[in-house]
Amino acid sequence: MSSGLGIGISMVFDGAVASSPGFAYPDSSVCKNSSNPTPTISGTPGGEFTAVAVFPATAVLVFTDGSPSSTGTVDLAASDPGAYQITYTVGGVSETDAFSILAVQVSTFSYSSSSFQQIGTESPTFAVGTTTGGTFAATSGIIFQDTGTNTGSSTGVINLGLSTIGGPYTITYTSPGPCASASTFDISVTAVAVALIDNNFAMAFNGTDQYVDVKAFDNTLLSDGDISFSLWCNLTTTGTFQYILSSTHTGSVSGINIAMSNNTNLVFERSQDIANTQNSTGYTVPGFSFGSWHHLCGAYSAASGELKAYVNGVLKSTTTDIADARSASTPLKIGGLSTYPTLYAAKGDIDEVAIWSKTLQLEDVQRIYNATNDNPGKCANLFTAGLGTDLVLWNRMGD
Repeated sequence: MSSGLGIGISMVFDGAVASSPGFAYPDSSVCKNSSNPTPTISGTPGGEFTAVAVFPATAVLVFTDGSPSSTGTVDLAASDPGAYQITYTVGGVSETDAFSILAVQVSTFSYSSSSFQQIGTESPTFAVGTTTGGTFAATSGIIFQDTGTNTGSSTGVINLGLSTIGGPYTITYTSPGPCASASTFDISVTAVAVALIDNNFAMAFNGTDQYVDVKAFDNTLLSDGDISFSLWCNLTTTGTFQYILSSTHTGSVSGINIAMSNNTNLVFERSQDIANTQNSTGYTVPGFSFGSWHHLCGAYSAASGELKAYVNGVLKSTTTDIADARSASTPLKIGGLSTYPTLYAAKGDIDEVAIWSKTLQLEDVQRIYNATNDNPGKCANLFTAGLGTDLVLWNRMGD
């Protein structure tokens, strides 16, 4: 309906009824990217429409048939956003209504490149003036960090390690609000630039008396500073406690351990033993399946005290404990607890065991995982792509 800022008056002269200027647009405020609005004339037809800018004063409203206009249809594409007064005049009588054109929200964004390796994450950058608070979506193959899918992301941060090699993929950002707009950006995902080597063998363990005793490993590396450990395993026995990797102090389980605690849970542990008190930094990670290969990685930062557990290239859990682990006094064992290797022996296959005296980052873990997952029969050459820095142990387990 008309806002009635002007008043249409009908008068009778010598028996004749004067003109009535009543009119109304479907909405008094419209988005600039809407369809061109045409008013409904409730009074006398045949008049003319004119417009005057209110704010900003320099704004221009354009009618599709020029000004004065016989239709009142507003050409939104040619008009400026702003507040106006539109007047309809017929037979010397006028009515003026308020009318506003709302600016379309800016939705322009970009990523730092159009091509990324399948590793780490990538965040978008909004252009100046872009309205934030909208949502991101992408074509199938892209995985967003916050949703785990290709839709509904509020951040637009892409988990490249979980996204599929290929593209170009189209990422769309839709701004919020009544005058929303959408912009797109295309990216491709490429294989990680890490050298591959053949991986034809793994070591099989019988779950009773088979394990690898790594006596040459320097156990003092486990008591202080950053430490990371990585391996592949395919366990076949359920219902028993199995140590996959272990280096502990005599009479305790201080040091580091990766173990299967029951049918479904993995334990990643870095712990100490002081005055017979056990302080553990560990995880219980659900979802492990028997009879299939998994990549397991633990990464500890001495500065933050965080121990992160990764399964198949995905961060599963984080815990914090800044206490130092006691230096292990028994040699590192693969396939059993280092102090009692035949008591909690692993049954199944273990492969590509590696330890670093640094904290592996997400992109490092994904680089190792993707090298094998995307290339059956191959694995990452840990002496390439920066993975060789601070690498203190790499047991190929048969290769």
